Amino acid sequence: MNYFMGRIPLLLEIFVNGFFVLVYTLQKANRFPHFLAKIPMELILTHAIWVVPLVLFITLASNFLKSDGFEDFFRRYVFSLIIFVPLMITWGDIEFIYWLSAVHLFSTVISFYEKEETATKANFTGASSFLFRLKLAPAEVVLLSFGGWIFLGALILILPVSAAPGKSIAFIDALFMATSATCVTGLSSISLPDEFSIFGQMVMLILTQVGGLGIMTLSSSMAVIMGKNLQMREQVIMHDVLDTSSSEELLGLIVDIIRYTFVIEFIGAIILTMGFYQEGFEIGQALYFGFFHSIMAFCNAGYALFNNNFEDFKFEPLITMTVACLIILGGIGFSVMKDVGNAVKYKRSFKNLTVHTKIVLSVNTLLLAFGTIYLFFGEFLHAFQDMSMWERFQVSFFQSVTPRTAGFNTINLNALHPHSLYMLVLLMFIGASPGSTGGGVKTTTFAVLLQSVTATLKGKFDVEFFERRIPAATVVKSIAIFIISLIVVSVGVLVMMRLEPDKSFLALLFEVTSAFGTVGLSLGITPFLTVLGKITIILMMFVGRVGPLTLVLAVGSRAVLPNKVEYPEGKVLIG
Repeated sequence: MNYFMGRIPLLLEIFVNGFFVLVYTLQKANRFPHFLAKIPMELILTHAIWVVPLVLFITLASNFLKSDGFEDFFRRYVFSLIIFVPLMITWGDIEFIYWLSAVHLFSTVISFYEKEETATKANFTGASSFLFRLKLAPAEVVLLSFGGWIFLGALILILPVSAAPGKSIAFIDALFMATSATCVTGLSSISLPDEFSIFGQMVMLILTQVGGLGIMTLSSSMAVIMGKNLQMREQVIMHDVLDTSSSEELLGLIVDIIRYTFVIEFIGAIILTMGFYQEGFEIGQALYFGFFHSIMAFCNAGYALFNNNFEDFKFEPLITMTVACLIILGGIGFSVMKDVGNAVKYKRSFKNLTVHTKIVLSVNTLLLAFGTIYLFFGEFLHAFQDMSMWERFQVSFFQSVTPRTAGFNTINLNALHPHSLYMLVLLMFIGASPGSTGGGVKTTTFAVLLQSVTATLKGKFDVEFFERRIPAATVVKSIAIFIISLIVVSVGVLVMMRLEPDKSFLALLFEVTSAFGTVGLSLGITPFLTVLGKITIILMMFVGRVGPLTLVLAVGSRAVLPNKVEYPEGKVLIG
């Protein structure tokens, strides 16, 4: 109780800043609901000129009294001081107050993840962050993190500064695009290059980068970089998010995630910049396109700054193959990249890789080969009939990579046979690998299920890979994830068929699976969905990103209680 009493000034600051930012955002975007029309918003904003600095001053004074001297206070709250001083200097400038309040609000919310390092004078001695004091389950923290980031992104995207000149973005479209970016999907209800300004495009890029890395991963990596230790509950959540088993492995993987991400994205950006420059773009524009699409590709988000995606570059291998490589690297998972990197560094053979890495690499190779061969021959005399053999291979390979789960396309998908589209649906449902920036049920889940079926047909009890036995708990979890995912997609398609009766079944199945797998491919129906249809796709993207099993764990019981009574076995006929 003393902990939460000590946080009253901070909570008051968050409430005041949050209310002010929300009201000013809605006013700037002209998005006030009708039932708020009678509230004197101008009066509220006028009073905010002195209320916001006053509340910040109260918070700083409270923190100063609880700190161990001025040096400790300055070290821990220097960012608040940096915000407070300009607030006083620019007294009366409501626009400036708005941006400072928004930045400080974001930093304050992020601080909820941070650990209190020192004891204080008001019995404020806890060692864990405010968020973990709420005793939230790991899955609930993940849900709240993504949900909060999406809502914040939507509020920024409805601002006039986010829209292109002469354009305005409706809240449902801002929410849709913020969800799609944070969930690294790539579905667009409005045109990214036409409807968004450079600022809006950069907001989408930041949402995608944070969503691809994961908010908990990002906050934990910042803590590690600043030399802080992760608390036990933080480690539990990160073990769940990154699927690691030891603290040493967790800390090493967090550092490697940041290192691999920015190194690979930077190299990809340079190569793509060269490719766009060769295509006739001036160096500044080529550089912007290179970095934008490199981040989008590695994060497995299918956003492109061209209305027809990459159709104009389908025969340019420097662009398409670089994007494909970025998608593959982002989709295999950071632990796999680390394992392969160590194998190359220490000159180890394939046999020395972990079982997880072997499964991921094997399944990814087989799925890429299957998709490429199927599209190559299935569309040989149809969509690819006017292409050369090399061009057919390029298009087939790229289009077999993107369903896993990036969402870029180099051809008009409506030109493909229905059976080819259904094959892409299967690839989208399987998705990428665990611990990656992609979605879907994951390649390892698919592999464990297939091997489980194979073991059953052979009369074996154990599921085995590369002379290693897979634990029964992993098999059960794989089955649960697959069944839950299948139910979620089936219900999503059923709801969309009811809400969008004018759309074909294949288009709706494609759209729902793409949203759930956080892919971003579409048959062109996304901008024409109804409001309820967009909300349904938003929910599908959210569930697909946080994971169906995580969602069930979050809304279910917080702890698994042991059975009080062990019942005798009962026979059930199967098949």
